[in-house]
Amino acid sequence: MTKEGLILIFANSVFWVGISFASGYLCHFIPFSFYNIKNPIFKKRFCELEGKLYEKVFFVKYWKDIVPEAGELIKIHPFDKKKLKSKEKSYIERFIIETCRAELVHILIFLSTPFAFLFNPPIGDYLMAAYGILANIPFIIIQRYNRIRFVKVSEKIEKKEEMYKRIQKAG
Repeated sequence: MTKEGLILIFANSVFWVGISFASGYLCHFIPFSFYNIKNPIFKKRFCELEGKLYEKVFFVKYWKDIVPEAGELIKIHPFDKKKLKSKEKSYIERFIIETCRAELVHILIFLSTPFAFLFNPPIGDYLMAAYGILANIPFIIIQRYNRIRFVKVSEKIEKKEEMYKRIQKAG
């Protein structure tokens, strides 16, 4: 390998690590209110078919648990999304917020891909584009899939709470 090749590998590595941490860090300073399911970025789309798109086309159930989870790396609002730790409504709502935040982080990283083209030769551009896609789209899929599921859980909890309140009021 040439000296220039090693420098490019190092530069690309620093670029991706830097963009990843900067995006993650930046997204922790955005208010929680931004991360909601009514925001056009995070709202459920008809084409997602209530999550079936991710199950039937991308087979997300089979691989989502084997990819790394970095929700606790940045200590501003640490939250581990690897396992469901509670079925309380407040926890589920926080989980939904964190799926939005993680999705935005990966969108920002993905959108940074063209900046790698500034210092790479044409073959490097193709490699960086492939990396930008392969390193971020799966995480976006996981966040959207999980959010659809957790919104359903939250809605069920809300219905149970409303029914309980009606029973309390009537009784």
